[in-house]
Amino acid sequence: YMGKMTSIKTSSILLLLSVIFIVSHAKVVYKSLAFKQGSTWQYLTKFGISIGQGFFDIKGRLKKPLVGNANLPQNILVTINFYLDTKWDSALEEPMCSNKAQYEIRQEYIEIPTDGNWGSSIVGGLRQKTRPFVWFIAASDCHESLHIANPNYPDIELKIRLLGNDETEFSHEEIGLLSLSAISLLGYILILVYSIYNNYKDIKRKERMDSPILILSIAVVLEFLSLLFQFLHLLDFSYTGEGMKICNGISIILEIASQFFLSLLLIMFSQGWTITNTEVGDLSAYAPLSVVLLVIHLLIAGLTQLSNDAYHKYHDFEGVQGNLLIILRIGMYSYFLICMKDTYHNCRIKAKSFIKEFGIYASGYLLSFPILLVLSQFCAHYVRHKVIYIGTVAAQTIAMCLLLHIFVGRTRYNELSKHNDTILPGGKNDQKQLYTSVSYTHLTLPTKAQVQISVVAVSLKKK
Repeated sequence: YMGKMTSIKTSSILLLLSVIFIVSHAKVVYKSLAFKQGSTWQYLTKFGISIGQGFFDIKGRLKKPLVGNANLPQNILVTINFYLDTKWDSALEEPMCSNKAQYEIRQEYIEIPTDGNWGSSIVGGLRQKTRPFVWFIAASDCHESLHIANPNYPDIELKIRLLGNDETEFSHEEIGLLSLSAISLLGYILILVYSIYNNYKDIKRKERMDSPILILSIAVVLEFLSLLFQFLHLLDFSYTGEGMKICNGISIILEIASQFFLSLLLIMFSQGWTITNTEVGDLSAYAPLSVVLLVIHLLIAGLTQLSNDAYHKYHDFEGVQGNLLIILRIGMYSYFLICMKDTYHNCRIKAKSFIKEFGIYASGYLLSFPILLVLSQFCAHYVRHKVIYIGTVAAQTIAMCLLLHIFVGRTRYNELSKHNDTILPGGKNDQKQLYTSVSYTHLTLPTKAQVQISVVAVSLKKK
């Protein structure tokens, strides 16, 4: 069975890889422009370049050819503006299009044919000597000679290709993530196999599906798939300069889903599941809330892709979406603390020290994502993406390894878990009482009817 599953997974991964490489195509950024009233200066894209020299290659065309007028020019000019991150905010705050030029480092003009064909590329270098910089690129028509003067002009399409130092396709904040993603993926293969194998053993031993290891295995699978799609995106990016946006989007959604299921497991555990109660049905009142929270998390994760290349975003969760996730996580943590307090007061005395220890570990994980997002704001903008990526993967990995250590094997949790309780002492899960004598000397029956009782004495001797 395990051999067949491995074969199916391998075939699926190879098929997915072949499809991705067939449909991939080389481009960096395509932008559509229409210089209407109030939008004569427009942001195009940004790119981080390490110390040294980067390069740009930009060309444009009209989406539709201009026809029917013999006086049409053969080409129209669009101004391309280059800004360093130190001057970008000042350029944004300047209301006058013509005054923004005082903050730019470089200005280029691109000729766009009116027949709808691609024009000649403008190629140049971007050099920095002191530290890595993020370059912001904008396009402008401050003289209002294009769409405002000629409303019949179709939209302009620009193709922008940017290369970093040593002609790498990666922006500075993404350099090294491909190798890190590959290492993480290999590590998670081991975690995935270990968790699924132990979940199978747990189901076979206890003959029940409602196990913490099952939910933990779901979170591990989602995290593994997230890393897989992220690796495919970065691998394609290293060749094409753009990557597979669909893979990147799926990766983020799976990452958020994995974090949610891990958080849900901790909250269910804080309510005493398997410590003070045994049935998932006891927690069914919270199922609708869990579904709603999951949907909200996934929607926010999806919304992060709508503004992926925005000038104010240096990582996937920067901006309004990240703030919403912080609020949700703090709300979940507050609920976790309330439940932990009740469980601590209601649990057995020997379980209290374990509950305290578990609460400390769980608090570290539940607060890790909000703390990472806040701390990243104090980092240089060209390293924020690495801080978030490495931090989230590390937090997930540490949490999953700790939980596997807690739930798998002969641990304190398994000694305390009510899933291991038996009707009578001396069962298969209570080896310490296997040879202990059992005596029942008092029996109260809530009835006045005649009752016949048979007493059987059994003596077991170890040979």
